[in-house]
Amino acid sequence: MTAAGEGRFSLSPQQAEFERIAVERTKALFGGKFAQVLPKSGVPAHEVALIALLAPGDTVFSLDHAVGGHGVHSTLVALPGRPYDVVPYSLRASDGQVDMAEVARLARAHLPTVIVAGGAAHPRIPDLARFRQIADEVGALLMADMTCWAGLVAAGLQPSPVSGAHVVTADLYEALDGAGGGVLLTDDRHLATRLASISVARRMSGLPGQFLAAQAAALRRAMSSAFRDRQERALRGARILAGRLLADDVAETGARVVTGSTETPLVLIDLLPSVLDAGRAGERLRSLGIRPNRAGEHGLCLGTTALAVRGFDDAAFREVADVIARALAHEPHATATFELSARISTLTARHPIQTAVARPEGE
Repeated sequence: MTAAGEGRFSLSPQQAEFERIAVERTKALFGGKFAQVLPKSGVPAHEVALIALLAPGDTVFSLDHAVGGHGVHSTLVALPGRPYDVVPYSLRASDGQVDMAEVARLARAHLPTVIVAGGAAHPRIPDLARFRQIADEVGALLMADMTCWAGLVAAGLQPSPVSGAHVVTADLYEALDGAGGGVLLTDDRHLATRLASISVARRMSGLPGQFLAAQAAALRRAMSSAFRDRQERALRGARILAGRLLADDVAETGARVVTGSTETPLVLIDLLPSVLDAGRAGERLRSLGIRPNRAGEHGLCLGTTALAVRGFDDAAFREVADVIARALAHEPHATATFELSARISTLTARHPIQTAVARPEGE
C-alpha cells in the first residue's frame, strides 16, 4: 500500500505523484510502514478499515456515539444493511473515563473481531496498551481512531498509535486546515494488502488530483514549527475552556464537562442533567457566532483548532471561554446577548481568518 500503485486508479502522472508525496509525508508524520490517503474526509478511511477487517456477522466494539464515539461508530451504523453486530462501550459515570475493566469484561463475553479505541469527539487519548492487551487476550484486532489527537501526533506532542494498534484511521480535516482528508496506517503487510484491495473497490469516482495535492501541501505544513505552536495553543485553549466550564456558574445549571478536562483540542459537554438542552444551547451559541457540533442527543463538542489557526492565544481563549460559559449559564436578555456578541466580534476582528497560506518551501 505505497503511493499510487500500478493499475490501482486512473490517475494522471501528476496525480500519482501527488499521492506518492502525500503517502510519504503521512508516514513521516504518523509512523507506520504502510499508509494510504483518501480525499475529502476520514469517513472513507473508517469504512475501508471496517470492511477490510470484518466479515458479515462479526462483532465489533466501539465507543458509544452518545459519549464521543463519532466517526467509526457513525460509519458502522450507516453502512448498508448494518452487517455487523455493534457492541458499544460507554464511560464511567463517576469520572467520564473509559472503564477498561468493563471493556475487558464485555470483550470476554462477546469475543469481538475488532475493538475500536478512541472516538472523533472523545476528549481523552485512549489507553492503547491496555486496549491491545485486551484485544490480544480475546484474539481481536485493535483499530485506533486518532482523529481527535492526530494533530498532536503530527506535531510530536503525542506518540503515534501505530505501534500499539493493528490499524489506525483518522479524519485530518480539522487538524490540517480542511485539507487533510482521511488516512489509514498499519505496520502489518497482510493488513495493508487487505486495506488497499478494499480501497480500490470503495474509492469515490472522479479524479481526486486536486484533493491529493491539497493533502500533500497540508501534510508539508504540518512538519513546521508553526504547526506545532498552533497545536500547543489549541490544546491549552481547550483546557482553558474546560476549566471555565467547570466553574460554579456553569456547574449549577447541570452542564457537565465530560471527563472533567481534556487531553485533546476539544471539549465535550454533557447537557443531559442541564436545564438547557443541547439543541437550545447550540442555538444560543450560534446566535453569538460560535458553532459547536452536536455530540449525540445530549452533548455539544467544542473544538479549539480552528481558533488556534486564527492566531488565538491564551488571553483570547480565556475571553471566548467566558463568553461561552456566560451564554450557557444565564438566560441571555437582549442587552446581555448584544454584549456577548460584541465580545466575539472584537475577538474575530482581532484574529481574522487567514485567507492566504504561504507556500511551503519545496512544494
